[in-house]
Amino acid sequence: MRIQIIEDEQSSADRLRRMLEGEHEIVGTCASNAEVRTFFANSGAEVDLILSDIQLGDGLSFESLRTVPSAIPVIFTTAYDHYAVQAFRFNSIDYLLKPIDSEELHAALAKVERTLKSQLSTLNSPSTTDAIAQILESVKSQTIRYRERFLIPHRADEFLIIPVSDVGHITIRDGVVRLCTLEGKHHTLNMTLEEVESQLDPQRFMRVNRQFIINAAAVQKLSTYFLGKMRIHMIAAPDEDIIVSKDKVAAVKRWLDS
Repeated sequence: MRIQIIEDEQSSADRLRRMLEGEHEIVGTCASNAEVRTFFANSGAEVDLILSDIQLGDGLSFESLRTVPSAIPVIFTTAYDHYAVQAFRFNSIDYLLKPIDSEELHAALAKVERTLKSQLSTLNSPSTTDAIAQILESVKSQTIRYRERFLIPHRADEFLIIPVSDVGHITIRDGVVRLCTLEGKHHTLNMTLEEVESQLDPQRFMRVNRQFIINAAAVQKLSTYFLGKMRIHMIAAPDEDIIVSKDKVAAVKRWLDS
């Protein structure tokens, strides 16, 4: 099959390429909604399947996928399993949770190949464009509730209430997740970093590497680092070494510039 990849993390895109090499043709890779729109508006290349991440640096991929040719099926590759996963079953659309498992990927590809051969997607089901439209409308019609505050145990008989707007960053060290406020105070959270990430508004918070989730409002400046990497300087934690990999620099910049 001729496959178009939509993925804003270069390392993830490269991994998908490696898993597909020798069996399928990679038409190209888009790293943003803007690139998706440009590709399908200008390219004459034929595409049989799209492998698409959901959260891109310039928004949800649903927005640009609404504009692709209606007969192209989509397999979503995502680190998140909330709010739209139940809708991905439209028109044989499948989804895979990151990190992508090779066997699950090839099983999903086999499913798409069977569908393409039988042409069931065009004869008996709504088009991919219609499916994406339904997903997008479903997402827009829902009031997605992100965490607004943290309840932190304090001493033996007290709890502190910390609004998310007061959070500078959240980090994990030695297996312990800690919240740092804009005032520089630290508190331990009884959660995993993945749980925290899934509960915070992605417009305001971003996991910039394996150790740190940062609040955009708490970023003081960015500076270049070795080998194409970037360092993030936080207002309340100027001495923290928050380093962004070369692959993720562009996505972080787009997020901060939105």
